[in-house]
Amino acid sequence: AGDPPHLYEPWRLRVAAAQAYSIMKTRDIKSFERVMEFMDVTYTLLPRLVPPIKHMKIMFGLKTKVCRGFT
Repeated sequence: AGDPPHLYEPWRLRVAAAQAYSIMKTRDIKSFERVMEFMDVTYTLLPRLVPPIKHMKIMFGLKTKVCRGFT
């Protein structure tokens, strides 16, 4: 998994974002937990990037996909 991205190391954030995007694009359900972790870390570091209600909806949607397995 590695260390969470830090604001003083923006390249780590870009790499993590690219990995999350790739996971979502390929619908790799087994790796969705990594995407959820990325979303939580990003929201913690940059809380103004996404409104809290939007963040909750995204996280709920991801959790639902993991539980249902895209059925």
